[in-house]
Amino acid sequence: MPTPPRSRLALIAGLACAVALVCWPSSTIFAEKWADTVELGYTHGWLILVICIALVWRARAELFAAPARSSRRAFAALAAAMLAWLVCYRASIETLELPLVPVIFLLAVTAAFGWQVGRVLLFPAAYFCFAVPVWYPQPLRIVTVHVIHGMLRLTGPPAVFSGDVIRIPNGTFVIEDGCAGLHFMIVGLAVAALYGELERDSWRRRVKQLALMAALAAIANWIRVYTVIEAGYLTDMKSYLVRVSHYGFGWCVFAAALLLFLWLAPRLAPAAPRSPVRPPAAAPEYRPRAELLGCAGAILVIVIVPALNVLARAASGPATITAGLADPPAPWHVVAPATTSAWSPRFPGADLFQQSTLEDGAGRRVEVLTVAYRVQRDGAELVGESSSLSGTDLQPRAHRLIDTSAGIFRETEVEERTSARSLIWWRYEIAGRPLVVPVAEQLWFGLNALAWCPPASLIALRAACDSDCAIARRTLSELIASGAVH
Repeated sequence: MPTPPRSRLALIAGLACAVALVCWPSSTIFAEKWADTVELGYTHGWLILVICIALVWRARAELFAAPARSSRRAFAALAAAMLAWLVCYRASIETLELPLVPVIFLLAVTAAFGWQVGRVLLFPAAYFCFAVPVWYPQPLRIVTVHVIHGMLRLTGPPAVFSGDVIRIPNGTFVIEDGCAGLHFMIVGLAVAALYGELERDSWRRRVKQLALMAALAAIANWIRVYTVIEAGYLTDMKSYLVRVSHYGFGWCVFAAALLLFLWLAPRLAPAAPRSPVRPPAAAPEYRPRAELLGCAGAILVIVIVPALNVLARAASGPATITAGLADPPAPWHVVAPATTSAWSPRFPGADLFQQSTLEDGAGRRVEVLTVAYRVQRDGAELVGESSSLSGTDLQPRAHRLIDTSAGIFRETEVEERTSARSLIWWRYEIAGRPLVVPVAEQLWFGLNALAWCPPASLIALRAACDSDCAIARRTLSELIASGAVH
């Protein structure tokens, strides 16, 4: 028979496996991102997982020393977290869905064993967030562009900056997401957080360590980008760093930053006096039946919430969708679409995808797009990585809300590669409710998807601006006022 500490560890491992299995869509995303050798942004994820397991094993004595008492409040919080995860999963909001997985695990442990055991596992669960692929690179990229701009102004070569594009006399560089240094930043912060935990430092000292590592990781990335640009200039873009790869060079610079951190971290503040050694507390009464029941209850909550959702959606069946654009009222009529249109929206897996062109007696034309889904899923959704309203040839430039006789629309001004401008008026309709904000559309869909399969559709109108977008705006408004769009 296993000893009590190992029995509790086995139960905790079982809870972790249950969370990973039930939340399998999130687990699949983790595995894909951690194995992505093209983007490379989260290939450290497997190492973070191993470190989390090692941290739990390291705390095994504390885990057994903590008395186990199941918590009703934690059970309620666990059920709420599972509901929130379901909403985010159905709504395809990965930035909220994925971070909920370690929260669900921590609440499951807390529900089964009590708050004292949950407190012991708080750091390992939080540390897992360094492997969650939701870190946003845009702020780092903006700062990197400004810093490189300043460095090149001081040292040369002469450079022209246009957004994220840097043009030097003999070449062009683009500061993409990979050049923002996000991977270095995440790994650096993970090292700093682990260092503070292993040293049992105070929270004030840990914050200083994280700030130091963030600064060193950012500086290391700036040195990398600056060196690559200088190498391209001095070698007429023939340097290995330009032609082949500068990623390995970046890790060499980052390794130097890590060594500097390990040298500076102990010097941030005087070491806190060590607490006197206390005699070990008596082991709590081991109640295997109570702990088993607590784990069974936590697993039941984890399983039953998604199971009820699946049953409710199966009972409701797939949603019905209405037909596309009906015959428009006079003077508007359907004409053959222009073969030279730059508007190529993408909505994979749509149950209805209809793109038409309307024209009135004055020769004004409006392109109309209708998209509908009976059931949205990963890769087939109104809002997602694979979907795009503007397509690849139109670049959004400005947004505003437009109040029309048929309700609110969102206006997006777009620009073609030829610099020609046009206006797109669009809005979603989810479960009969019009929405003009993508995040609101996703959340409303996710909430409705808890009980049934709500229909999801999009209506969009596009008119060319020609010399004045006010004319295009008037054309769209008149088309809507005619009753062609409801």
